Amino acid sequence: MTENEDIARSAEQMADESAEEAAGLVMYCRSWCGDCARARTWLDEHNIAYTEVDVEESADARIAAANINDGRLHTPTFVMGTETCVDFRPERLKELLELE
Repeated sequence: MTENEDIARSAEQMADESAEEAAGLVMYCRSWCGDCARARTWLDEHNIAYTEVDVEESADARIAAANINDGRLHTPTFVMGTETCVDFRPERLKELLELE
């Protein structure tokens, strides 16, 4: 990897991290995932801000999502700070987001 590629990669990672911090909730997903689509709808209906990270578009995202799930890639996977929620489970998301 060249120095310019290293710089570009670092800038991209910093932008990704900033976006994740801004929204608070991060959803690792896939475009074709039915549970991901249901989760998007639920989050939008509840006016919850989130950052969507497609694991098919980023090797770093695949690795991050797999690390959360003991090496298995499972979507959707949600992260809020140090807390996680694997799969679309509205009750767990409510806890995670302190909605109730």
